[in-house]
Amino acid sequence: MRSISVKFLGAAFSIAVASPAAADFKVEQPDAETGEFAIEPLGDFGHDPLRAHSGELSSTQEFEYGVNGFWQTELELEQERDAGPDESIHFSQVTWENIFQFTERGQYWLDAGFFAEFGRSTLRDSPSETTFGPIFRKEIFGTINTVNLFMEKDIGANASSRPSFLYAWETRIALGTPIEPGFQAYGQPSSFEEFNSGWPQDNRIGPQLFGTISNIGPGTLKWNGGVLFGIRPWAPLVTWRWQAEYEIHF
Repeated sequence: MRSISVKFLGAAFSIAVASPAAADFKVEQPDAETGEFAIEPLGDFGHDPLRAHSGELSSTQEFEYGVNGFWQTELELEQERDAGPDESIHFSQVTWENIFQFTERGQYWLDAGFFAEFGRSTLRDSPSETTFGPIFRKEIFGTINTVNLFMEKDIGANASSRPSFLYAWETRIALGTPIEPGFQAYGQPSSFEEFNSGWPQDNRIGPQLFGTISNIGPGTLKWNGGVLFGIRPWAPLVTWRWQAEYEIHF
């Protein structure tokens, strides 16, 4: 593990505590690449037979830069529509995201990084958010497995007193083909205060496809997407998600 990682862990933690994130359906990777610039649109749409749970929509545009081999930073612009009839789409949040890479890929038995994000709400009477936590990745038996274990806390006006635990899990089968299969799982199983917030709150899992297209102009396009099935009754029955990332190296 890099010797500088311990030095910067405290800094990363302090950034995160003073910061938030939106609950995008995205599995963060523990990577930072010097000079990499990327544009990344992603989004999701939830459908459910119950109108009160249907129509959930989110869309995010991310602008990413690899400052060095340890730190990657992003600016995000987020829009969302709440589930239910007669809801409209709002520009909801501006977010500053940071990933700190602690190990080189394959250097140790487990790849490790740290995530810290602050999201400033643009909606009246809505709190901002801070999200932070470790990222782990393990390549084994022809699969690439990544886990995010994050804490999220509202801050500012109308903020909840309870921090929440968020998880995201991705398994990708490394076939070496242009398109590879896998699955993702996301959830918010509980808030921490007495663990009495209606467990499980929001858990979704489903198959995904992953692909890479090289030599598109000066860069490379990486994409993934698929369907997530909600564990009832808190999540929509079906959530379609998509993510694309166009990378250019300077």
